[in-house]
Amino acid sequence: MNILINASNLKAGGGLQVTESVCGRLDAFPQHRFTVVLSSSFGPYLDRIREWDHVRLVRHDVTNSLATLLLGRDRVLDRLVEEEGIDVVLTVFGPSRWEPRRPHLCGFARPHLVFPESPYFSRMNGWERLKAAAFNDLLMFFFWRGTRNLYSENALVSRRVENLFKGATCHTVTNYYHQVFDNPADWTPCPLPPFEGTTLLTIGADYAHKNVGIARDVARSLRENHPAFRFRFVLTLTEAQFPVPADLADCFVRLGRVDISQCPDLYRQADIMFQPSLLECFSATYPEAMRMGVPIVTSDLPFAQGLCGSAALYFPALDAAAAAETIYGLAQDRPRAESMAAAGELRLKEYDSYTVRAQKLIALCEQVAKDGTK
Repeated sequence: MNILINASNLKAGGGLQVTESVCGRLDAFPQHRFTVVLSSSFGPYLDRIREWDHVRLVRHDVTNSLATLLLGRDRVLDRLVEEEGIDVVLTVFGPSRWEPRRPHLCGFARPHLVFPESPYFSRMNGWERLKAAAFNDLLMFFFWRGTRNLYSENALVSRRVENLFKGATCHTVTNYYHQVFDNPADWTPCPLPPFEGTTLLTIGADYAHKNVGIARDVARSLRENHPAFRFRFVLTLTEAQFPVPADLADCFVRLGRVDISQCPDLYRQADIMFQPSLLECFSATYPEAMRMGVPIVTSDLPFAQGLCGSAALYFPALDAAAAAETIYGLAQDRPRAESMAAAGELRLKEYDSYTVRAQKLIALCEQVAKDGTK
């Protein structure tokens, strides 16, 4: 079978890591031929798959042309479908904007569409809500035009997707940590400045729904209420993306974007993983922290509680003071932190490993191709 893996639309965030992880397992499926289309946002990590005889790697960015937006056409992708005799298309995460003229399986990771109750929306003014509603309608159109075969990384999300898109089928294939976490020889050092105190790590891109800005208020609350407590937040944002007032400058280390191979070393230097997000279908930082034995402090929203269970402590999503007290309490309670780390190790067994994830996605591609459905 000839399978086209489409990641031409992915620019940042966890979708890049999922693509790298799945494509890194394609050597296990020599019975199929793969055409892998990666956007320019992907680094050189996947260039090695060119060495596999059954894989063709193409670099291409899908564009917002009239042909793509209105008609679902992309000349490069359409040509590849014909040249390679593609039987089925896997879009890692959509919407792709491109509508393949072949059976199509598409990943869903747009929490804005399925968690309207999130406090993220309550912080918007009227104009922002109108813009968000219009954008969500556009996303829904692209998803609906592109396929009726979807998968998500969270069973709760899959149920909501099927309610949102009547007539669609949404399978669940969970996320996991990247396989580099199991291969220490591939880890790249990312040393942090020397520090005696509690290090809180937040790995993520600069998206409003990630709610990372709350860390400023959390830091101020900790300073005011626990002046003897030494702590720092380590963020994968730049100073321009995350400015802080001068009196809090020593509470933050801003690294900018890091490579996935650097992440294990960052977790090794962390005491707590801080994840204040307001909207997620899945966050790979949860299993990453579990894999590295780091306890989690996160928002008390359904997606987080369903994914983390007793491996995390939860705070009201917009309450910086409560987050600060949760962090302080955990930092003072080493036995509890160790218990949470043990719970995280058990929780990992409920997720699809990176090997199982690849197997499930290829099996779904085979089924979609057999059914011949859009």
